[in-house]
Amino acid sequence: METPNSEEAQVEWVAVKEGDQDWIKELADMLTENDIGTAVTLAPGCSAGTCGCRFILMVTEENVDEAQDYIDEHYMTMHPEHRESQEWADQNRCPACGHDVGKDVKECPDCGLVLIFEG
Repeated sequence: METPNSEEAQVEWVAVKEGDQDWIKELADMLTENDIGTAVTLAPGCSAGTCGCRFILMVTEENVDEAQDYIDEHYMTMHPEHRESQEWADQNRCPACGHDVGKDVKECPDCGLVLIFEG
């Protein structure tokens, strides 16, 4: 994990994730392994001990989309159940049980999960 120096400050950095130090370091290391440069900084208003030390992961503007794709894939690899749930939701199926639901259904008729579909 690096903090942008004065030379790098001329590069346009974009925040892609915020989290605790371990999670941000894991993502930064994964992106670095995939040849995407990263920078890490404390979250705004955060100083040691006052906010639980939240960190922001940044990449250059030109690498935002690629970095987000790697982060999404990394997360789905760590949590494969989320991939299946997302696929079901995309097919208008309940993300919890897979039951067919319509677009306007507020609750799954099979398992009772409250459904909130972004439109």
